[in-house]
Amino acid sequence: MLAPGVLVVSEPRRVALTAAEIVANRLRARPGVRLLLPTGPTPCEMYDALRTHAADGSLPLEGVTGFQLDEYLGVGGGDPHSVRATLDRELTGLRLGTRHGLDGTAPDPEAEAERYQALLDERQIDLAILGLGDEAPVVFSEPGATAGQGVHRVTLERPAIEAGSGAANAPREALTVGLRTLRAAREVLVLAAGEAKAEALHAMLEGAAGPAVPASLLRDHPAVTVICDAAAAARLSPVAGRASDRLVVVLGHREPLVSPEHRISAHSRARMFRAEEACLTDPMRAAVLTGYTQTGGLSEAEQMQREWTVPGVPTVTEVAGHNTAENASRSLPLIVAIGGIREVLVVTSLWHLRAPFFFAPYAGYGLRTAWRPARPLRHWGHLLVEELAKLPAAPLERAAAMRDVRVA
Repeated sequence: MLAPGVLVVSEPRRVALTAAEIVANRLRARPGVRLLLPTGPTPCEMYDALRTHAADGSLPLEGVTGFQLDEYLGVGGGDPHSVRATLDRELTGLRLGTRHGLDGTAPDPEAEAERYQALLDERQIDLAILGLGDEAPVVFSEPGATAGQGVHRVTLERPAIEAGSGAANAPREALTVGLRTLRAAREVLVLAAGEAKAEALHAMLEGAAGPAVPASLLRDHPAVTVICDAAAAARLSPVAGRASDRLVVVLGHREPLVSPEHRISAHSRARMFRAEEACLTDPMRAAVLTGYTQTGGLSEAEQMQREWTVPGVPTVTEVAGHNTAENASRSLPLIVAIGGIREVLVVTSLWHLRAPFFFAPYAGYGLRTAWRPARPLRHWGHLLVEELAKLPAAPLERAAAMRDVRVA
């Protein structure tokens, strides 16, 4: 399994912007999404960017379930220093359908931990969004945390106490979501901005893995992505392409009645192989993999992500687009949010005649597009016939897809 993808954005504010675009993409793809929600400066900026999406009603929030990650023991939800109150403030203007939180004043903290874990276990968490502490904890999982822990009681180290309240006399214990839940999540985003996170990020990704560095226990998650700026990445081993101004988009393809759901299609695999070849020849900043699912299982994009083999080129999945026009339009905000991208290499099939038309609007955002066809498979003549039949509708498809685009 590859090490976690490290997506280095062009400036600190783009850590939050990129995270927001990924979250918005998931909300549009899965209206009933379950999220683990952090607090802190970078997440606060992420929520601010999401408010821009939500302002015009284009972001489906009514079916979302949000979970608080932790809470100080002895601190009630009405206390402005509580995690609950902090999250309330940071989520202002984002009305999630359901919010669950921990009760820091519960008379029996262990029973409260069991109650909360039962809520988490009702269904898989779709997306866990995490900040990275200066000592490489995630949430309040301090050194010594184990991979199998659920919600549990912790004694906080001084950095966590001061980060939480700014006061040396802050609570010394907390309840926190454990690594068991984080490791079971469908997808994990770890956000790190600034030079203060450089040592922690190095410990998470390149130091000795084990309970002494809780974040390191997420390394073997199949869909964990670190989004950071150059300062946070300063202690990581150099990787060719990390500062590249090029990015590759791989268009997933599923042929009804031919490509089984939850099994990567031959066309998608051929395109992915072609993209990998391109990245090995000319390392790129990232690979955006597109494709959705009709059943809620792994999308075509997620399946490609699990088979991606190029170290040093992180993958970002676009799972909300239901056709090529939407794949192009939904990928655009993700690419722009990263910053510093000048050229987008699109990998698709020779018969995919409409694809260049759907990506033409990228030029209006300062993005050049280049094309790399996948090696042709046998028996694709019928796909070309279908593509030709769809050409007249392409202008309306593109207009509809671009109408919903929100670019930061």
